[in-house]
Amino acid sequence: MTLSDLASIGSLVSGVAVLVSLIYLAQQTQQNSRHTRALIQQGRAVPNSAYTFQWAADASLTEAVMKTEDSDPTLDRVQFFRYFYTSMSVFAFFEDLFYQHREGLIDDQRHAGMVRLVQTRLQSAGFRACWKIAHDFYGTNFQAFMNESMASATAPPADSFESWKALVAADQSGVRA
Repeated sequence: MTLSDLASIGSLVSGVAVLVSLIYLAQQTQQNSRHTRALIQQGRAVPNSAYTFQWAADASLTEAVMKTEDSDPTLDRVQFFRYFYTSMSVFAFFEDLFYQHREGLIDDQRHAGMVRLVQTRLQSAGFRACWKIAHDFYGTNFQAFMNESMASATAPPADSFESWKALVAADQSGVRA
């Protein structure tokens, strides 16, 4: 075997090693992308779960939320501020999701769900009023998104409790029939 043959074999082995490395790198990149998407999804779920759990666990906060969203005239100053600061955290959550979608980190399907949630929340006069008070604290692109969403969210929110009772009654009547 000549030196030229050994050089050719070495070149072939080197080429195969580079190809194997590129395949491995492509797999690692794909796996990192999946992990990043999973972390972003987890990052969406945690704050949403935290504030909804807080509303459920704290009866006085639930009362403040209900009074504010029902435009109840018996709402007191403490209840208003509890609702207002909770709303600000919701706005920050929505803003984060808005900019993550804009940067391509959240897909269109998840973004569409967030848009529906924003529009649903903005059906509440109390939530709209909090947005009008707090809007200057958020980025201008997000302000435009929220203002457009508010303009299209004109119907009053459905009463979730009454909807739940009707659905349970319908389900029970279907089971007994």
